[in-house]
Amino acid sequence: MAEQRPNDHHVSGRLLAALWTLRLLAGRPGEPPEPDELLVKEMPMDFLGEELSSVMDHLMTARRRGGGHWKAAAETFRELPGPLLPRRIPGHTMSPGEQRAFVDGYAEQRTAYAEKYGHLVAG
Repeated sequence: MAEQRPNDHHVSGRLLAALWTLRLLAGRPGEPPEPDELLVKEMPMDFLGEELSSVMDHLMTARRRGGGHWKAAAETFRELPGPLLPRRIPGHTMSPGEQRAFVDGYAEQRTAYAEKYGHLVAG
């Protein structure tokens, strides 16, 4: 059986997790949303907008921190085109199924980054 390709909502959730990981690696304040907090009728862009606009600031701040933070931030940054291209970030309110796909993608990617970089972003 062929592997099913994740839909745009799932991939957008993964993107949100990557953006929050960059923020945390930069040492910026704030707590990433819990997956259940994302089960609302919103557009993926509502969740992604602020973090997308801060990517370069977070990346440069992580660079100044140096060491493992910079290396992890650079790796995470290089992964961003995967969720962004050639896909699109859905610009409509999510149905319950789309919300679940978004949350599942977010939770899966957050878990992967926590396993990989948890020691760098733990409080």
